[in-house]
Amino acid sequence: MNIKSNTFVKFLTLGYVFIFGLVVFSAYIFFNYEERLSLSLQKYAKNITFQKSADELLDASSQRSILLVRMMSTKDIFEIDSLRMKMYQHGLVVDKSLINLKETSLKEDLLSLKSVRKFMLANRDAQNMVYDLVMDDNVIRAQKELINTALPKQRKVHSILYSLSKSYNQKSQDSFVQYSALVSEMKMMILMASLPINFSLIVVAFLSIKRLQKYGLEQQALLDNLENLVQSRSQELFLDKQLMQNLSEAIGVFGGVFGSDEKIVIYNKKMFKLIPNNINIDKLTIWKLLEYIFEDISIERIQHKLFHQKKWRGEARLLSSLETFVIVNIALVEDESLPDNYYSIVLTDVSELKEIQKKLEVTANFDEITQLPNRRSFNYQIAKQIEKNPNETFHLLYLDLDNFKWVNDHYGHEVGDQFLYDFGKKIQSILKGEHAVYRLGGDEFIILIKVHYSETKLLNLAESLITAIKETMIKGSYKQEVGCSIGIATYPMHAHETGKLLNCADFAMYHAKKEGMNRYRLFDDEMNRELRYLHQIEENLKLAVTNQEFEVYYQPQYQLKNLNLIGAEALLRWPQGKNADVTEIMPSEFIPLAEKYGLINELGEFVFKQAVSQLMIWMKLDAPLPRVAINVSSTQLLSGEFGEFVDGVLKKNELLPSMIDIEVTESVMMNNLDQNDSLNTNYLKNLQRKGLEISIDDFGTGYSSLAYIKHLEVDRIKIDKSFVDDIVESSEARSIVKSIIDIGHSLGLKVLAEGIETASQLETLQMLECDEGQGYLFSRPIPAKEFQVKCLS
Repeated sequence: MNIKSNTFVKFLTLGYVFIFGLVVFSAYIFFNYEERLSLSLQKYAKNITFQKSADELLDASSQRSILLVRMMSTKDIFEIDSLRMKMYQHGLVVDKSLINLKETSLKEDLLSLKSVRKFMLANRDAQNMVYDLVMDDNVIRAQKELINTALPKQRKVHSILYSLSKSYNQKSQDSFVQYSALVSEMKMMILMASLPINFSLIVVAFLSIKRLQKYGLEQQALLDNLENLVQSRSQELFLDKQLMQNLSEAIGVFGGVFGSDEKIVIYNKKMFKLIPNNINIDKLTIWKLLEYIFEDISIERIQHKLFHQKKWRGEARLLSSLETFVIVNIALVEDESLPDNYYSIVLTDVSELKEIQKKLEVTANFDEITQLPNRRSFNYQIAKQIEKNPNETFHLLYLDLDNFKWVNDHYGHEVGDQFLYDFGKKIQSILKGEHAVYRLGGDEFIILIKVHYSETKLLNLAESLITAIKETMIKGSYKQEVGCSIGIATYPMHAHETGKLLNCADFAMYHAKKEGMNRYRLFDDEMNRELRYLHQIEENLKLAVTNQEFEVYYQPQYQLKNLNLIGAEALLRWPQGKNADVTEIMPSEFIPLAEKYGLINELGEFVFKQAVSQLMIWMKLDAPLPRVAINVSSTQLLSGEFGEFVDGVLKKNELLPSMIDIEVTESVMMNNLDQNDSLNTNYLKNLQRKGLEISIDDFGTGYSSLAYIKHLEVDRIKIDKSFVDDIVESSEARSIVKSIIDIGHSLGLKVLAEGIETASQLETLQMLECDEGQGYLFSRPIPAKEFQVKCLS
């Protein structure tokens, strides 16, 4: 409402400013035209005066000639004198008119006036001579002088005066026309200026009236609805009161001087029920209320907090029910509309929340299946152990069950959970409460030996745990043996931090698991060196990815029938610095670590960009490389963004998709088929639709692959090197390779053999009609520059 009012006031102000501007403009027009009218009128009056003077001059001059003629025809001497006097008077008029015209006329008229004066003086002399002749009674000579001299000069004077009079008359008429035009123009301008002024006044008046009418209607509506508003507010107050009375929180309001007689003013049913029956609630102060209903509460502390911060919040237990906990909120209510200060007190029952909190603490710190403390509890306990006794020795035993998956798969997870519960109880019975056992998750447990044990005692305990797993097996009558691998680490001998100590125990367990079922290993110096080496590899790998310290090598691929170069496989290499112990870390070592540490996507994109860029360079050679094969990990393929990444790189380098061969390991393809998951193959189909070729790498390893090959929409299969190694000496290997080639051809696939190292292997593959091949016989993987010289020159 205020916004609309302000807008209207601004509009009204602008309207009046506009009208004032129009008035000022109109006044300016009036004053401007007044000056122009005055000048025009003066000019008109002046021209009229000129014309009048010229007419008087012409009339006076004519009258002199007429009088002179009459003078010649009279004989009476007195009449002659009378006529003479009249001529003299007309002469004065002529002189006066000439003087007026000379003083006021324009420059262009002065020459004419000068001629008039000249001829009039000559005419006057002639007239005087005529008069003198008449007076001498020489009439005939006087007539001659009049006709020959006076009258011609008079005609000349008349001609000039007539021209002047006509000119002044024309100027007078022009001045009058100009004056009339200015008057009409001024009337029109005043009319044009008055129209917007009147229109603006009408608009402002109309809007003002409409606004006043609207304001009047609003005031009337406000008056009409005032009773309803009062009634509605009364209902709201009633509802507020009913709501307060029926809230689950106990509420009270006290008033009075702080620290003395703060009597209760308002309270609800919940608050009334908390007050003892023998207490008069109307005389109860807030401080007495707190003493009567709570078990243990500090009135002084609450008063101090209220005095300094105007509010207090805390938790207390009721005297009437010690199992009931409430949150107490006391606040000073200050409002200028209130006659005094008031205190509000709100009591909220949180007993149920406290119970839930206890349950949550149990859930957060204990395993649901085994009821053992969980990883969170372990981290807290071991941190507390180190903080409390930083120099005292303790031990960790990391347990991982062997073949436990078999129990879940064959008996179900319910039986598996019971097995874990029984095993946890068995461990607790062995430890006899002296030490703590935790379930980290899955089939992994950790035992904290809180005091120093000798090596023998630790190994005996490990034996006891292995026996415990066997006894659990016997109890459950399981047909398949479940074993236990145990790793042991000691604080502070092996590590000073929780995470590192747990890694040591885990690494020792990993070594025990590699040796077989039911084994245990103590963490030792050799493991420590290996762990440090892996940690160093991890750090170096992350740094190498950041700094792009990798190189892409290329191994040529040939058509075996005629040994023509048909492509190359891009292979990632990680060269080490000059001061490193080794010159190069093999891909079989750092690629799994890159997958473990989540770096494989960055490495894959690096290889793809480098290979495509290099292929684009080689396309400009006389003998360009037909295609390049690039390995893609399952993580990279399933990221969902690999297709767009490929499109972007190919578009940037202006390269045909058919020149790229995407290699995916057979294990990735088979895992997805075994799990009835076509997501991976769908991604491959999308790449194939774009025009890229798809090859299965390491084909024939670990699966009955020939039974599944028909389900794979690919362009090429690569026979694993393990089959090629024995292809000459082993008839079984030759049969397997032949079967792969025959089935591949029957499905329209190309077959490439990897790892060709001898001429005999090449001849055998040619005999078996293998399409393509690569291996050390042709070339090792080499850098791009060397590849260009060796293979593309």
